[in-house]
Order: sequence, then C-alpha cells, then structure tokens
Amino acid sequence: MTRSFDIYGDLEDAYDKADRNGDVEVMETLDVFRLWSEQPRASSSFLHTILRAIQGDAEAQGDVGHAFFWSENDIGDDREKCEWLDKPNLAQYWYNLAANAGCANSQNYLAALYCPELEPSNAFKLGRFARGWWEAAADQKLLNGMRNLARCLRCGKCCCCKVDVARAETLEAEAARMETVSKE
Repeated sequence: MTRSFDIYGDLEDAYDKADRNGDVEVMETLDVFRLWSEQPRASSSFLHTILRAIQGDAEAQGDVGHAFFWSENDIGDDREKCEWLDKPNLAQYWYNLAANAGCANSQNYLAALYCPELEPSNAFKLGRFARGWWEAAADQKLLNGMRNLARCLRCGKCCCCKVDVARAETLEAEAARMETVSKE
C-alpha cells in the first residue's frame, strides 16, 4: 500500500516512466490533474486511484476513465465549471484498458463513447465498436449494458446496429427480471 506522503513521488516516477515509454495518455492524465502545482485538481484518495490505474488495476482505470467522461446525466449545469475534465480521448484510453481487462461498467461506458447516438457530443462516432462492447457488458449481465445493447438492436441508424427487435425484447425482459429479483 502506498503511503500518503509517497503518492507524489510515486506519481512523478509514473510520469517519468510514461515519458520514457511514450505513453502520452498517462502523462496527459497526470498533467490534467495538475499534480505538480500547489493546488492539484484531485483529492488524495483520487490520486491513489490514478496510481492504481497506472499500475494496472482495472477498476481504478474505469474510475479514471469516468473522471473524463461526461454525459448529460452527469453534468447538468456543471460543464463549464469542470471543462478541464471533459476529455473523451482520455476517457476512451482508460475505459479501453479496463474494458479489455473485463470490467463490464467500462465496456458499457466505452460503447457509449463510440455510439454516434449518445453523449458526449458523439465523441468518436465509431458505432461499429459500440455494439461489440455492449455485447461484452450484456454477456456479463450488466443491466445498463443489456439495456443499451437492446437500444442498439432497435436503432438501425449506425453501421453496427443491424435491427434485431426479437433479441432486443429478450434482453429487455431479462434485464427487467434481473432488476425485479435484485429488489426482492
């Protein structure tokens, strides 16, 4: 476990390693949080999350990705106040690491980044990737992943959205059943 007073040294070491390896996303992540200033933009606990993400912790990678992911549900009127966090390229980088490690929530959010029909601002418009990640999240029985895949299967607007209403209805019914069971 990293002690609090060691966190800045550990993050500086991570930055130097990223610089040597050409990992610009890690460097940009650390720069965005202004870790080298007197007023960093992250709490001590989130600094530890960033370090865990750099060290390969998939859950932490998803948390860091979410720090850079904005949707209308998340931001309300705060977009201008937190504009420095609205960086879909960094959200995609961290979510991709976590999604490839099997994190269902990150698979769901990564798909949302790729979906031209969803926020944030149609970030990547790569619908062909959205469906695959929603499939992965739905396979893990993530309710939001199942619902989003069902929406994708009904859409038909994107190159990935081959309409399959019967499968969409099956997914929606299973998600509703699972939600009911979890409330009991």
